[in-house]
Amino acid sequence: MSTVPPAGPLPPESSPALSAAVETAETEARAPAAAPWPRPARAATPLLLAGGLGLAAYLLTSGTGAAGANLPVWLALLAGASVWAARRGGQTPSREGVTLLGLAVAFGLTFALWAAPPELALLNALGLLTSLTLGASFLRFPGLGQAGAGTLLGTLVTGGLRALYAPFLLLERFPWTVLRPAAAQGRQLSRVGVGLALSAPLLLVFGALLASADAGFAGALERLWRPGAGLGEMVNAGGQWLFWSFLAAGLLYPALMALRPTLLPLPTREGRLGLVEVGLPLSALGLLFVTFAALQVPALLGGGLPDGETYAAYIRRGFSELMTVAFLTLSVLLIAHGLSAPRIRTGWAYRALNAAVLVPLLIILASAAQRWGLYTQAYGLSSIRVLGAAFLLWVTVTLVWLALLLWHGRTERFAYPALLLGLATLLTTTALNPGALIARANLHRQTAGVTNELRSTPQRANVRDLLELGAGAVPTVVANLDALVPGCGPNENCLTTQNVIDDLHDRYDAPRDLRAWNLAYARAHALVRTLPPRSPYDRSASD
Repeated sequence: MSTVPPAGPLPPESSPALSAAVETAETEARAPAAAPWPRPARAATPLLLAGGLGLAAYLLTSGTGAAGANLPVWLALLAGASVWAARRGGQTPSREGVTLLGLAVAFGLTFALWAAPPELALLNALGLLTSLTLGASFLRFPGLGQAGAGTLLGTLVTGGLRALYAPFLLLERFPWTVLRPAAAQGRQLSRVGVGLALSAPLLLVFGALLASADAGFAGALERLWRPGAGLGEMVNAGGQWLFWSFLAAGLLYPALMALRPTLLPLPTREGRLGLVEVGLPLSALGLLFVTFAALQVPALLGGGLPDGETYAAYIRRGFSELMTVAFLTLSVLLIAHGLSAPRIRTGWAYRALNAAVLVPLLIILASAAQRWGLYTQAYGLSSIRVLGAAFLLWVTVTLVWLALLLWHGRTERFAYPALLLGLATLLTTTALNPGALIARANLHRQTAGVTNELRSTPQRANVRDLLELGAGAVPTVVANLDALVPGCGPNENCLTTQNVIDDLHDRYDAPRDLRAWNLAYARAHALVRTLPPRSPYDRSASD
C-alpha cells in the first residue's frame, strides 16, 4: 500500500524552474481578475417602449405625407415615456435632460403652428435633433450645465453612433429567459408544433386535388386566401413600424440604459501653455482686429466709406465673412483657454489679451450690423437676411457671455447656456412668423413707394418669391393680389392674377390629414377656397 507524501513546500533540491512556475501560479491566483467591460443591466421596459413608440409613430404618420400636429404629439410621448421609465427604474431625471426634451417638443410645435421658410425649417429640424440627442443622453446624468463644448460635441457624435447600434443592444439586453415556458408547457408546445407540421402537407395535397375536382370549391379557396395585396400592405406597414421603432430605440437606449453620455475620451490633463505661447497669437489676432476696426469707424460714424468702396459693393459683401470671423474667434478663445496653464488664466495679463481681441471684435460686429441694415434698406427683407439678423444677435450675446466668464475664469459654465440661447433664438425667430413678416415688409416698400439714398426707385415685391416663403405669406398675398401682379397687355406673356390664383390652388386646395394639421396651412387653405376657381386651361388641373 503506497502512501501519499504530506503537502508542503517543495524541498530545496527541487527544480528552480518548477518553483518559479508554482510561485507565478500562486501570484496570479491571488491577484484580482480583470474587471469585465461594464454592461447595462437587463431590462424589458426600453425595448417594449421602443416598439410602442414605433407603433404610435406609424399610426400618426402613415399616409399623411407631412409633419404637423403628429410631430409634437409623438415627441411628447417619447419625452413622457423616457421620464416615466427613468423614474420607474429608481433614477431621478436631471433638470438639464428634462429641459432639452421639453425644447424638442417646442421645436415640434413649430411644425404644427407656423410654416417656416425652408432655410429656417431646416435649422429647426437640426435644433430638434440636437435637443433630443442631448436631452436623452443626459436624462440620467446631471452636470450638463458645467460640461464643456467638447463634451456636447462628443455626446452628439455618440448619439449619432448609438442610433445605428442601440436597437440591437436593446434586443440583446432584453431578459428573454422570462419568456421561456415551463418544462410541461414546453413539451406541450412542441407536440402542437409537430402536429401542425404534419397537417400542412396533408392539407396542401388533398386541398389541391379537391380544388381540381370542383370549380366551386376552388373559388372558395381563392376567396379565403388572397395573399397578394394584403401581404404587400403588411410588409410595408411592418417596415414603417420597424423604422420608427429603430429611431425610438436609438433615443431610449441613452435615456434609460447607457452607462455614460459620451463614448469619446475627454482630455483630463490641464493646459500647459504659458503666457508667452498663448499671448503672441492672441496679440496678433487683436492687432489684426484693431486694424480692420479702424477702417470701419468712418462708415460707422456716418462719414465716408473705406477707400475704393462704393455703397453697392460695401453692403453686398462682407456680412457672412464677418459672422464667420466672430464665430471662429469664439472658438479660438475657448481653445486658448483650454490650452493655457491654470496659473495664468486669472492673471491681469491674460484678461488683457482677451479684452484686446474682444473689444475690436465688438466694432466688427457693429460693422456687420450696419451692413445688414444697409442691405435691408436697399433690397428689403428675405429669409436669409432674417436668419442673418438672428445669428448676429446670438453671436453678440454669446460673446458677451464668454467675455464675462473669461474675466472670472469660469468658462466651464459657457457651453450649456450658449446652447440654450441658440435654441431659444431659433424658436423666437420662428414664432415671429418670418414668412408673414417678410411679405408685409416688402409689400409696404412697394405700396408706400419707399426710396432712399440707396434706392432711387421703389422696389416691387416679387409675388413668386413671396409664395416660396410658405403658408405664412398667403394672407398678405391674397389680400394684395392686385397690387402684387403688374398689369399685362393682351398680347404680353407675363404673370397674371389668374396665374397666381392657380398657383395658390395647386399649393393649398387639398385639406391636410388631421394628424398632419398645421395652423398656417389651415388658414391658407381657408383663404384660397374663397378665391375664384382655377383656370380651365390650367395644365396642373388637367394632370
